[in-house]
Amino acid sequence: MTTTAEHGQIEARSQGYLWSPIIDVIALGGGSLPIMIALVMLPPEEYRASLLATVFLASHFINNPHFMHGYQIFYDRFGEKITPGAPLRLRYLIAGVLVPILMVGYLLWSIITVDAALMGQAVNAMLFLVGWHYVKQGYGILIVESVLKKAFFTQTEKDWLKYNAFMVWIASWVMANVTIVQSDYYGLSSATLGLPEELMWATTGLAVITSLIAAGLLIRRRGPIAVNGLLAYLTSVYVWMVIAKINPLLLIIVPTFHSLQYLAVVWRYQLNKSEKTGETVEMFSGLIRLSPAQAAMVKFLWIGICLGAVAFWVMPLALDAAIAYREEIFGPSMFLFLFVVFINVHHYFLDNVMWRKENPDIREHLFG
Repeated sequence: MTTTAEHGQIEARSQGYLWSPIIDVIALGGGSLPIMIALVMLPPEEYRASLLATVFLASHFINNPHFMHGYQIFYDRFGEKITPGAPLRLRYLIAGVLVPILMVGYLLWSIITVDAALMGQAVNAMLFLVGWHYVKQGYGILIVESVLKKAFFTQTEKDWLKYNAFMVWIASWVMANVTIVQSDYYGLSSATLGLPEELMWATTGLAVITSLIAAGLLIRRRGPIAVNGLLAYLTSVYVWMVIAKINPLLLIIVPTFHSLQYLAVVWRYQLNKSEKTGETVEMFSGLIRLSPAQAAMVKFLWIGICLGAVAFWVMPLALDAAIAYREEIFGPSMFLFLFVVFINVHHYFLDNVMWRKENPDIREHLFG
């Protein structure tokens, strides 16, 4: 027997929502807009400490689990995914085995050679891939929403929306490498690429042109548009990649809302995967009654939170305390730096495999 809440979820999904009209708007990007507007109106220094504390707390339940959920999904039944003939086998092997080996080798070599500049370039690589990941996620959610709403885009529309997202990201990254000379990340000072200003203006011009073409195609479009998907796209590409850079307070909260956007899709995927018929699961002497799918989801969430705490805090801080290294060169939190950079970069490669239309798991559990 289904509950009222479950009936509501079934009805919402039949109407093309991941969760519900309100939750989708908030989680897919709309929730960040009023908060960012409020932050712009606040004195930056007066509220910076409070905001940092809030974001730090949120990271334990939103940011960190979002990374760990990626690992949970990617390496689930990994042996089956890399067997001969399996879909995307080569991609799974590259992202799941080769990439982490190469990354660990690179970072170890920078430690062995005591090369802080080499290690610092990992920050630029991370920012390069993170920006790419942000806009790809926004575009991906637009496509997911269009499928759920049966508001399909033409191939031309999809191509230009994708070109535009990538061009805005490239322009944003180039701008950072022109206007920022030196950065400090977890105590490690690293230099940007120092790209020429002419490249910044060229990429910005291309971003404007592709934006106008994409907007023109959407305006001329005759069919319906998945509004929540378009909101996710516009927020990811323009608000988080461009507008947020006008205020340092805005940049602090962007990762949290990006993670929330990710979780909205991942949790729907995982819950769909976990849904099975059967007896309810009782907890705390019957005070809480969960269906098998809900019990599996609670386990999935709990593992993600615990893994996030271990990967982002327990292990790196323990290593920083137990292993001696050249703090005057690598900063006081080298292992914390290494774990954060590794997870952020690897996350891009994992997602680039998991969330592809050729992946049978996505077709079955996200759209099925």
